[in-house]
Amino acid sequence: MKTILIYKLIYRLILWSVVIYFFTTTGQFFALFFAVLLFYFVARFILALVWRLFVGIVFVLIIILLIF
Repeated sequence: MKTILIYKLIYRLILWSVVIYFFTTTGQFFALFFAVLLFYFVARFILALVWRLFVGIVFVLIIILLIF
């Protein structure tokens, strides 16, 4: 469920960056700012997923090693 909310947030950020780009005179600056912000949130999200996957794999390996 959290991923759906994050994807909605990402789509809203993209939409607002396009709207700001077309309705402001300095649209390129705002579009660039929102694009950087969007990539920052996506990078944090992917990093969190990779970290949880890594911790899960290490946890499973520790359990396997303790069994044997």
